[in-house]
Amino acid sequence: MGRLVGLELYNFKSYRGKTLVGFGTSYFTSIIGPNGSGKSNMMDAISFVLGVRSNQLRSKNINSLIYRGQVNDDAPQQDLGDEEEEADVVNEDSDMDVDKELEKDQPPRTTDPNSAYVVAIYEKSNKEILNLKREINPNGTSSFIVNGVQVSVSQYLKLLKEENILIKAKNFLVFQGDVEKVASQSPQDLTKMIESISGSINFRKEFDELKEEKEKAHDVTALKNSQKRNLKDEIKNLKAKCFEADQFDKKTKKLDHLIVTNYVSKLNYLDRLNDKLLLNLGTKNEEIDTISRGIEAKQEEYKNFIRTQSDEHMSIKEYESKIENDESALKAIKTSLIPLESETLQLNEKVKDYEKRIKQIELEREEQQLVVSDAAGVLSSIKTAYDNFKSEKEQEQEKVSKDHTGHNLSSFTSNIEMLTEYNKLRDEFLSKAGGLELNLNEFKEEQMFLTTEVEALGLSENIIKARISDLELKKSASESKQKQVKSQVKSNISSIKGYERELNSLESMRQSIKEKEQELNKELKSVLLRLNEINAVQRENAKERKLRETCATLKRLFPNVRGLLNDICKPKQKKYGVALAAILGRNFDAIIVDTISTATECIEYMKEQRLGVASFIPLDTVKVQPLDSNLRNLSENARPVIDTITYPAEFERAVQYVCGNSLVCDTIEIATSLRWSRGANVKLVTLDGALIHKSGLMTGGGSDNFNTKWDKSEVSLLTERKEELKFKISEIHSKVPDEMKDRVISEEIEILNSRLPEYERNLENATRSLRDIEVELKHEIDLLNESTNKKKDLEKKILAIDKRLAKEQTIYQNIQREIYEDFCAKYNFDGIEDYESNYCAKVAQEAKENSRYVKEIQRLQTKLEFEQERLDDYERHMTKLKKDKDNFHQSWLVLSEEREKVEDKIDEIKTELEVTKEDYTRLKQKAKVLLNKATNMESEIVSLKSDLKQTKKELVAIEEELDSLKLEKRSQLVNAKLENVQLPLLSGNLDDILIEDEGKAQSEVSQELETILSTIELDYSQLDDEYFVFIEGEGRTDTGDEDQVDFSPEAVEARCKLQIEKLREEVRGMHPDIRAREHLETAQERYKEVDAEFIEARNNEKELVSRFERVKDDRHEKFMKAFEHVSNNIDDVYKELTKSRASPLGGSAYLTLEDEDEPYSFGVKYHIMPPLKRFRDMENLSGGEKTIGALALLFAVHSFHPSPFFVLDEVDAALDNSNVNKIANYISKHRGPNFQFIVISLKNNLFERSDSLVGIYRDQGVNSSKILTLDLREYAEMA
Repeated sequence: MGRLVGLELYNFKSYRGKTLVGFGTSYFTSIIGPNGSGKSNMMDAISFVLGVRSNQLRSKNINSLIYRGQVNDDAPQQDLGDEEEEADVVNEDSDMDVDKELEKDQPPRTTDPNSAYVVAIYEKSNKEILNLKREINPNGTSSFIVNGVQVSVSQYLKLLKEENILIKAKNFLVFQGDVEKVASQSPQDLTKMIESISGSINFRKEFDELKEEKEKAHDVTALKNSQKRNLKDEIKNLKAKCFEADQFDKKTKKLDHLIVTNYVSKLNYLDRLNDKLLLNLGTKNEEIDTISRGIEAKQEEYKNFIRTQSDEHMSIKEYESKIENDESALKAIKTSLIPLESETLQLNEKVKDYEKRIKQIELEREEQQLVVSDAAGVLSSIKTAYDNFKSEKEQEQEKVSKDHTGHNLSSFTSNIEMLTEYNKLRDEFLSKAGGLELNLNEFKEEQMFLTTEVEALGLSENIIKARISDLELKKSASESKQKQVKSQVKSNISSIKGYERELNSLESMRQSIKEKEQELNKELKSVLLRLNEINAVQRENAKERKLRETCATLKRLFPNVRGLLNDICKPKQKKYGVALAAILGRNFDAIIVDTISTATECIEYMKEQRLGVASFIPLDTVKVQPLDSNLRNLSENARPVIDTITYPAEFERAVQYVCGNSLVCDTIEIATSLRWSRGANVKLVTLDGALIHKSGLMTGGGSDNFNTKWDKSEVSLLTERKEELKFKISEIHSKVPDEMKDRVISEEIEILNSRLPEYERNLENATRSLRDIEVELKHEIDLLNESTNKKKDLEKKILAIDKRLAKEQTIYQNIQREIYEDFCAKYNFDGIEDYESNYCAKVAQEAKENSRYVKEIQRLQTKLEFEQERLDDYERHMTKLKKDKDNFHQSWLVLSEEREKVEDKIDEIKTELEVTKEDYTRLKQKAKVLLNKATNMESEIVSLKSDLKQTKKELVAIEEELDSLKLEKRSQLVNAKLENVQLPLLSGNLDDILIEDEGKAQSEVSQELETILSTIELDYSQLDDEYFVFIEGEGRTDTGDEDQVDFSPEAVEARCKLQIEKLREEVRGMHPDIRAREHLETAQERYKEVDAEFIEARNNEKELVSRFERVKDDRHEKFMKAFEHVSNNIDDVYKELTKSRASPLGGSAYLTLEDEDEPYSFGVKYHIMPPLKRFRDMENLSGGEKTIGALALLFAVHSFHPSPFFVLDEVDAALDNSNVNKIANYISKHRGPNFQFIVISLKNNLFERSDSLVGIYRDQGVNSSKILTLDLREYAEMA
């Protein structure tokens, strides 16, 4: 690439006259100088010569760029960018700058220049030199000159663009302060920058125009499409009117046919019902005879059974009496056992207490025995020591006698001469060493006194240790006794609490039994009330019983018969009973079978045996549609019928078949609202039995007695529960605890409570005794420690006296040897000490020692006698305790034997009582069975009588219904005659029927009516199955449909009338348009024209969309090429600018698009995360962090279409030294033939790393900026 070799400035801003600036061969040049020297004016000069507008160069107009002597051009100028049009470059459509406004604030002086220019000396990559000159003319315009030839602005800019110097994108310079703006620019501004460097901005105008045209074309296409739809709807309406005219005639004919069908259906039903009633009339007469005979047989059987039951009742009474007597005897014996158990327990406790006391005394006696033995041992040791002492003295006396053989000891002792000589020498010795001897005597006396004290303390310690040992034994014994007494107290309290818990448990048991009895009685009462309710409103009639017997027979003969539907499914809540009975209808008594073949076999068997009629539901062929789940969401007060039933899962198909999609509603209002307002086309039933059929027919509510249909199987269960409750109540009475046991436990508690104070006193005494022993023991231990410490102090004093005595003794002995040496030699003594020790003080010392031994022996003998007496007391006490314990034990054995006899008697009575109760239970069970049988027989007799009465009522009802049918048939024929309905008659004539019967008797009218009706016969062969009324009991086979059609008389009539009314309404509401066909043809022609216009508009829209997409793709491709390049390079650039020892990897930076489809229409977000910091928004970063991020973005953008040089004006202003070094490192690394850096900087960390320096200073003498240059590479080589 090329490079900027140098500049020539002439009267430009602060540079007066001609100023040359050379960059030489340097690729990293720094422009430096103090503030106000003109550094930034150098940046303005480079920008000016490369085509940047004057309002971007810190000036009001182009004339303000000319040198003014009195003006400091390097001072900041007011930025008018906000007031003028934001244009980055000169207008490319004009050869001259249109900015001709004269400077108003500072009018030029006559001596100031009126023109200026800047020349950029540029060396291309092929070494060709270009002199790029931009000149400011006196008239306020600027001109562009290349190598001395004036060119237009567009030519000038084109030449620069060929060298990748893009004026619009300003990819070659960064003004002072622009770094901050780059860091804080909005995403939309960043998008504009990328559009400028990518060239996608060239497509913006065409893109916007095509987008607008495309939207207009789309509106036209939508309008034509709307017109086309409207015409299509109009054609559809006209076709419907034509169809309506055709339907008018068809519906009129169908209406006439339905009116005839309605009469024929009713008359057919009346004739068949009449035949069935005649058949039932004969059947009822037979049933009356059969039931009467059954009542007589059952009554005779019941009388015989009652006689047998009375004998069993007498046996039960005898067993009850025997059980009562045995229980009374058992209570009496148990009462007599109470005092025996109490006395036995007391004696046993006494024996255990004496054993514990004997054991304790034994331990104390053994301890006392040890004390006596120790005292005897000490006395024996002292006596032995005394004997040894006397023996030693005798031996010493004998030795002295032998050593002085030849001298008569008596005479020696009494020798006056020797004593006189000794006294004389003694006086001499005292004159020389009298004071020394006095000191020695004092020392010896003190030594003897201290030694005596030590020995006394030693003896005292032995006595204290003996007392401590004795006290520890006593403490151990006292602790054992305290523990034993505590155990007694705890055991006594535990026993009291145990008995109290047992007493509370008995009371709780009684309360629990009482509550249980109340619950059972309450439940029994409800069972009895329920049975009374059922018996009051419903007795199973002969027909229902017969059906159940038939079903039971079929189940025995055919294994695949599963049972009656009403036995298999039950309502979940009682309130659904009436609704469920109404919805099941005739299927209520249907029999469920596994297969259709089983149903056929059952029907054949019933025909052969004349067992009547029944409906069957085969599980294998029944057709079931899934339940519509939306029904559960129609209303919170309505639910599918199948959700209100409980049934085994294996019968789900049968239940779904009879229920279908039917709904149970709380009220009739909810049902009608769902049917006609919400359009729920399903069968609806209310809780009171009101039914709305799918056809729209409504039937009235049912009776609460419908609920009793569900009670048939409940009766047997309630009866069994009643007997079970009675047995539980009688059984629970036998479990009530005996009150005698409470009294026994209370007596035990009283006994234990009476013992408790004594145990507590013993515990208190034992505790107090132990506390006293512990206090005494502590006192003795303190005395022992005090004595030991005192003894140690005395021993230390003795040791000190021994040292002083040895020293004085040496001096004393030297003097003594000097004076007594001749005396000892004369009288044959080893030394004067031998004389003095044997014949002076020795006798007195022996007497003292002997007295001490005698006193100690007397003291120890007294102590031994005292301890021996205590030992004898323990022996006597233990003997007495053993004797008392043996007496108590003997009494306990006697009472235990007597108690065992009573307990054996109790066991014997209990065994006999258990056998009696077992026999009694068996009799009660047998009586229960007999009672149930008697109850059943009574129920059967009552049921038969009720059936007889009911059958007679049914007979009368059938006769009345036959008369009613005749009148109904006559009424239908009269109505048909009046309405002129042509009925299909096979015989007879409607004219024979009289409309009025006035003047004739009732019997005459009835006879005449029966004769006429018998002659009239209709043709029913043409009657459709849809209007064929079903009569219960005709053996109709189910079709298996999920929602089977109701063929009851009311339903068929309602269905027929509904269709008639519907057709009448439809006919009345039909107004056929006779000109509909003409209007239809006209509309079809207009539709063809609009369709052609719609196709033309759609093709035009497609073409514009295609052109728009091409421009859009080109713009997108250009933009994304630049974006992806910058995005791929920015992270590497930022990492390179932020690496350090603390963060060798540096920070991270990346770009994101706000919209992927049209990125140029939205923003581009720039994200950076400085090293060792978490992500933060750009505005929350420091100034240095923003600057580094902005430079990374500028360097990455520059790398897309890199210009040959890059001019940076004080971009390091906000950076610290560390970041300045990083910028310097980056520039130093990337400078070279392809990348020239020109940097204006005040930071020595940056410019000292450059290849060359351009220094700028202010020459105040001429009021102009001056230039100095320096090539630093020479100094680097020198270094």
